Amino acid sequence: MNTQKGISAKRQSSKAVRNGNRQPQAIQTGATEKKRGRRPGKHSSADYTQTSIYLPIELRNRVRAKLYEKGLEMSGLVENMLREWMAEQR
Repeated sequence: MNTQKGISAKRQSSKAVRNGNRQPQAIQTGATEKKRGRRPGKHSSADYTQTSIYLPIELRNRVRAKLYEKGLEMSGLVENMLREWMAEQR
């Protein structure tokens, strides 16, 4: 088995292997470097936590379709609804 620093070549990113590069690519912008990739999301924010709920499949599918049409996310909808509900509870 071909290994480099104890990491199997099969476990390397296929894109990195194709490029012959084992390190994440970076964009040079002046004196600072930025890594390519997605922006940090709610999953990496200390201000958010993941919560699971049970919904009827039919309702979930209809809501997801409407949200897709409007370019919104389920978490944003639920957050807004919960904030409105909390405001009413005062």
